[in-house]
Amino acid sequence: MRIRNDVKVRQVAGENIIIMQDAGATDLTRVVGLNESSVQLFEKLAGKDFDIDDVVRVLCDAYEVDDTTARRDGTSWMEEMSRNGLLCE
Repeated sequence: MRIRNDVKVRQVAGENIIIMQDAGATDLTRVVGLNESSVQLFEKLAGKDFDIDDVVRVLCDAYEVDDTTARRDGTSWMEEMSRNGLLCE
């Protein structure tokens, strides 16, 4: 898995968001908000191939969380990122 190279996190009015860019057109319905842990994962994993074990490692290193919780949350994060078209193979 990889985070798509053409997406960037932006901070707007104190919120971290991704605005999807589709062939030069701005489609404001394609805005994805990111919480603190999502931004942490995005920053640590952007530009790299990763799997769930990498996501778990980032979460465990950044937060006081056990492996089981990190795996559950990491799986949910990957599913949500994929559902929003932010990941590629």
